[in-house]
Amino acid sequence: MHPQRKLSYIYEGGPEIFPLRLIKIIFRAEFLILLLSVFFLSGFSPAAHAALSNGTTALEFSLENGLRVYLLPQPRFPLSATVLAVKAGVVYETPETSGLLHLLEHCLLFRQTHLLQENRLFHLLAEYGIHYNAFTEQDLMLFEISLPGEFLEKGLELLKEVVFNLNLTQEQLEKEKEVLLKELADVARRPEKVGLAKVYELAFPDSGYGLPVYGNETVVRKAELKSLQDFHRKLFRTDRAALVVTGNFKPEETAEKIKRIFSELTPPAERQPERPVQAKFATHGPEVHLRMKISETYVMVGFPAPEYSSADRVAMDMLSEILGQGLNPLLFQAFAVQPDLITSARFHYLAHEGAGLALISLTTAEDRVPAVRRALVNFLPKLAEINYSSKDYLPSQQFLVFDYLQGGKNRFQWLSERMMESPLTLAGSLARHLLLHDRNFQVDFLKAIDRLSSSDLRKTARKYFSGVKPVWVIVKPEEK
Repeated sequence: MHPQRKLSYIYEGGPEIFPLRLIKIIFRAEFLILLLSVFFLSGFSPAAHAALSNGTTALEFSLENGLRVYLLPQPRFPLSATVLAVKAGVVYETPETSGLLHLLEHCLLFRQTHLLQENRLFHLLAEYGIHYNAFTEQDLMLFEISLPGEFLEKGLELLKEVVFNLNLTQEQLEKEKEVLLKELADVARRPEKVGLAKVYELAFPDSGYGLPVYGNETVVRKAELKSLQDFHRKLFRTDRAALVVTGNFKPEETAEKIKRIFSELTPPAERQPERPVQAKFATHGPEVHLRMKISETYVMVGFPAPEYSSADRVAMDMLSEILGQGLNPLLFQAFAVQPDLITSARFHYLAHEGAGLALISLTTAEDRVPAVRRALVNFLPKLAEINYSSKDYLPSQQFLVFDYLQGGKNRFQWLSERMMESPLTLAGSLARHLLLHDRNFQVDFLKAIDRLSSSDLRKTARKYFSGVKPVWVIVKPEEK
């Protein structure tokens, strides 16, 4: 799958076109952050992050208005990366409002009056060399800025006025609708995104998790300014937000700047929305067949999985790594007898605050779908019986077998080091963690990974893959 797409954006205030080197609008597929490093670090506690920061002391605090702040200095980085996350994901939408938050994201980022006056936003980006981006997910909306460390304060000020102010006219809204409708038309041509959205819809039919992050075209066309204003007032509060900064800065000085810039914001007196309740996975294993202008057939299978703060999450992370990542993905063993049945196979685990989804995504030929289905149905129950570690065998046999568990542990260790080299990815993952994790459930992720045994993986596989009716989405080429 292609998890991101880059677009140039025509600036409203004049004829300039934002070049891609200045601004990248990244559209993520239904929180399918396929970069392994993203899902990996989101399981860490803040203490574990600090332990990996080469001895640098992290600083975590909250402002009186509820804004959570996490500062992680990384002196070796010339750029500072800042992510401001808000609990304003599509789980807070209904079918009648599906797409309003995605539209609001676009408008906050580019269409606000104070950003358009005299091409102000364009000149800010050009002057300070800012990477400026936002995206909407199931649970959250994230705004990110990366710029040279000496301009960090400018970036923080820009984030504040972009996220917590909504200064928009109906005319500006109508223009942004056209941009979003073009994006929705593009999404509708992409089988991976169409299929994934349908999997969520079938898996969580009675929850906002079943709604597409891109939104509904009809709702977007009819969107009114008041609806966006209502969402912004209700969800975009400092007590629903987390700010993370990584890069080359002095934490005490940056903390004072953040307090000065953000402390004047006050949450409204009305009570904030409740956290999402745990979504119920569909019990009847629904199946949908779609036709699109494509050359291959896409088979997407969804299973229930642990939510973000579940005690089962670490084991499912490891199963996901063993089954679908690395040099020798175990999922391919399902087709060992007929290796030509498929052209690709992937396994992903997507954890949300109130839901979890395990996803198998395959490409094949239309006439091979029945055989692919049989192979998967026969293989998945075996996950509760597999010996994942060489320690499951006699000492004389251990050198003959592939140690999936140790390979996974080694890869997670490597990914932890890789994560520390990507300030924006690190900041985004930390921001998600601050807002989504249950504070009563703390875990040192790497230590928990190291403690995993084959027995842990078999128990988790039995719980989530044995006797469970998955949802099926098959996207086929159009009939000739």
